[in-house]
Amino acid sequence: MSFDDDSDKRARMKNLIDALGVLIGGIGLFLLGITMMTNGLKLAAGPALELILRRATRTPLAGLASGVLVTALVQSSTAVTMAVIGFVNAGLLDLGGALWVLFGANLGMTTTGWIVSLLGLKMKIDALALPMVGIGIALRLTISTLPWSWCPNWPSMRYATRCSALARWCGACCA
Repeated sequence: MSFDDDSDKRARMKNLIDALGVLIGGIGLFLLGITMMTNGLKLAAGPALELILRRATRTPLAGLASGVLVTALVQSSTAVTMAVIGFVNAGLLDLGGALWVLFGANLGMTTTGWIVSLLGLKMKIDALALPMVGIGIALRLTISTLPWSWCPNWPSMRYATRCSALARWCGACCA
């Protein structure tokens, strides 16, 4: 055995140990993120969110459609999957409904491909950008029924209270 073979083995072993360290650290960070998200959902979620999730997943077809719709809007099946895992861990969503949402998320991720294949790359998206900004500002200025427009305590409220008030859309939070 030569000196080069011995140093080569040491280098490979060091690379393997480094890779395992990165893998274990990545898994730990992933699990920490899920735990933090679950705890945040438990604090912020009220009966309104649970009701919305229950209605959105009351049948397998509704769960599938919800997954497709949310993923098509968010354009990230990973984000939807992480949210669903958090909802299941927080006890807001049952496993059966979660599976159908995940199936829908996988289908919804294909919507980008469908849009590009149907519209092609000939459409200029920048032609729509400024009109969409204008519509958004017009809606923001004209719609006065949003909770922050009638609730003077909105900025100082706790997050969970704001979520509950937003879900109810009533003046009870200001009493």
